[in-house]
Order: sequence, then C-alpha cells, then structure tokens
Amino acid sequence: MDKSKAEPTRLLGSGMDPTGTVYEIEGKIQRGISKEFTDFALSLLNNPTIQRLLKRKVIETTISQASLEGYSLVLQHRKISPQNYCFEWPAQMLQDAALITLDICLELNREGLVLKDATPWNVIFDGARPVLVDFTSIMPQETDLLWVAYDQFCRLFLFPLTIANQVSGRTCRALLLDSANGITQDEVVRYLPSLAWLGKPWLLNRLYLPKMMVSLLRRTGQDKNLAQFYKKIDFSVIQRQSFFKSLSNDIASIQLTSGKSLWSRYYADINAFLNPAEYHLKQHTVARIIDQCKPHTVTDIGCNQGGYAILAARAGARVIAFDTDEDSIGPLYQFAKRQEVNILPLVMDVLSPSPGCGWRANQYLSAPERLCSEMAFALGLVHHLVITYNQTFDRAVQTLSDYSNKWLLTEFIPLDDPRSRELLATSRRDMSWYSLDNFLEALRRYYSQIETFPSYPPGRTLCLCQK
Repeated sequence: MDKSKAEPTRLLGSGMDPTGTVYEIEGKIQRGISKEFTDFALSLLNNPTIQRLLKRKVIETTISQASLEGYSLVLQHRKISPQNYCFEWPAQMLQDAALITLDICLELNREGLVLKDATPWNVIFDGARPVLVDFTSIMPQETDLLWVAYDQFCRLFLFPLTIANQVSGRTCRALLLDSANGITQDEVVRYLPSLAWLGKPWLLNRLYLPKMMVSLLRRTGQDKNLAQFYKKIDFSVIQRQSFFKSLSNDIASIQLTSGKSLWSRYYADINAFLNPAEYHLKQHTVARIIDQCKPHTVTDIGCNQGGYAILAARAGARVIAFDTDEDSIGPLYQFAKRQEVNILPLVMDVLSPSPGCGWRANQYLSAPERLCSEMAFALGLVHHLVITYNQTFDRAVQTLSDYSNKWLLTEFIPLDDPRSRELLATSRRDMSWYSLDNFLEALRRYYSQIETFPSYPPGRTLCLCQK
C-alpha cells in the first residue's frame, strides 16, 4: 500500500444516497457511483441539456481518473468553499435557491428527467451564486407522479419563505436549523394570520386546501389514501412544465425586501466605498492594507452593510461577510449578485456562531471550522462585543482569531467616542480597564506582529495583526 497517497475522507452528507457516496481526496471532491447507476450517470454526462446545466446551475462534474473500492465509476466535482447552509442565508438567498431548483426541474422535464430531492441542503452558494451540488439527485421522471419531491419542496422552501415574509427571516432560519425535515403544514398555519390567503391566493392551493383534504381523509379513516392525494396519473411534459412554472411564479411573488426605497438608501450609503477619490482616512488605510497583504480570502466579521467586504472583493479576494442584521445582509447579497463580486453574505452572530449539526452533529461543520480565512476584518465591532455583550478583550480577540489564519485587521474605539458613549448610556460596569494599551496586550497573546494606524473618525485606531 502506498502510504504517500491520502486516504479518502467520506463526506457525511452523502451517507443516505443509494446512487453513490461522496469523498474528499487531497482536496478534490470525488463521487463513487454504484454499479446499477453507472450507465445512467454516463448517459447524463453525454446529454447536451445536462452539459448546459453543469456550466450554469449544477456543480461541474467530470469523469475522474481516481478509483474508489466498490465503485465502477468515479465522478469528480468542483469544490465550492466555504460550505454554507440555509440557516445562515438571508431569506433572499433561500428564495434564489428555491428558484434555481425549479429552473433545473423545468430544463430536466424536457428530457424526461427530474430532481428526486428538493432541499436547500443540496444547494451551496458560490459567492452570491447558488449551485446545486447533488448531481445524483437527477433521475428519470415517473409517469404517475407530478413531482416526487413536491412535499419536500414545500416543507423546506415554500413554507419557510412564507414564514420569512409573514414573520421574520430569523424565525425562518431558526426553524430550518431545528429540523432537517423542514416545516409542516400544521406548523406554518400557526404562524400565519387567518386571512393570509387574501394577499397570497396561491396559499389556498399550496397550503389550505391540501391541509383540509388531509384532515378530512384522517377524520374519515382513509389514511391509506393520503399518498394518493399527491399522486396523479400520466401527466404530460406540458402539464409538468406548467406546474413548475406556476410554482416558480408563486415563489418569486413572495416579497422579502422593502422595495426600491431600501435599495436607494443602500446605494447612497455604499457609494462611498465605490469611489476611491472620496475615501476618508479609514477607507484609504484599509484599501492600502489589502493591497499590501493581498489576501486570497477574507472574512468580514460584523460587516454591517459590507462596504469593506466590497473593497476586499474588488481587490480580488474571495470574501465571506456576516452580520446579525438581515436588513444589511439582504441588500449586500443583492449587490453582490447584481455586480458579480465574490462575496458570500451570511446572517450570523460571532458570539453564537453556527454549530456543528446534522448526523451525530458532524454532518454540517460549525462556522469557525468553515469560515476561517487568510485575513479577518473586525472593524467597528470590538466595542460592541466588550461594552454591550460583556466580553473581555481576551475573549473578544480569541473569538475573532477563530476566523483568521494569518492576519486580523481590527479597530479600537475609545470610550469617549460617540458610539461608545451611546453603548455606555445604560451600562454601570467599571470600564477603567478599557484602553488601547490593554487591547494591544490582548492582541499580542495571539499575534506576533501588530502595527497600528490612525482611523476615522479621529481617535479610533486600526490594528493590523499577523500570526
């Protein structure tokens, strides 16, 4: 046995797929295909429609030269990094993941094919672009089923988006994290006002009437007919095409933003980061540091509207930007998508990051395991962590260091700064220890080199730290 060759690492997310299993070998994603599915997989790769999808909406897939014991065919997929999950997305990203799932089904339908699964767990965002990564979810369409994955689509896309619209994106994300099976009809009805269908007529056919039918069948003891409720006989390609288009229209109609006024405010605020001639001192300094360090990857912690994330992306870095404020992350996602800048926007609290979850809490990795970059930004953040959330400098620096494997660019904001005074208005803590010297001392425990620069407004200090 050649000890120099890396052993395949089985990815836990593929453990339930009878078609094959996904491994990572020396940083490459390989999928072993079971013998009984080999001919079908090869036919997919030779299909012109599939080839078009592989270039746009489905993960790039080729025949691998690697071999995996027990598999007659091995496919290689492009690796998308970092992995990101639906309970971290603003609602607009979940909506786009739903739409791309339906777009793929529309194209597959013309070939007599369909997706057997309809779940956001099969979608990863490559920056601001959703990509379906489960190639083996493509299967022949069964003639007696409208869509085998329709119920799953409702539970994991349609109902969560309805809750995001009617309640909040935070509620939607919490429910998706709580259960991999999504949200049931009974659960979503509890969140909706009684007359919700008046503003969304499609709720009658997608939710209320099916729920009434299921309840009727149960009351009359016809539970065995529940499966037949979703089952139709000999649907044509045209009928399925109409079904997918109608469902896509319903998803697209769900309003998840405040409209043009929000966009105009966002661009008014972000415009200062798009014109170097108008940069203030902090923007100039951050841009110069990015140019000097040339990080390939950046994680912007507490990114707010994402101005500094945009600076890093425009300089060529692959950027992850997260904040607790979905009203900031949603517009940042729309900006990144429209401008085609390489930013992955996520909704997350750095003090309560995404946990490891899924099978045995190992199937989906925690945020610090996935979102660490060459350089981390933490600008205008530390005073919030320390004053509002009662963190020490040491705990704050440890937290930030989880997302930086080389550089940390952070900022000290003194107690007499107007922003600090606002936070201190309701605090009675002794803050006599809060000083630049003590902050630098905490940084030196985790970073070997520290350089400071004046920031903006005056009195603030930028700290570039290197491990």
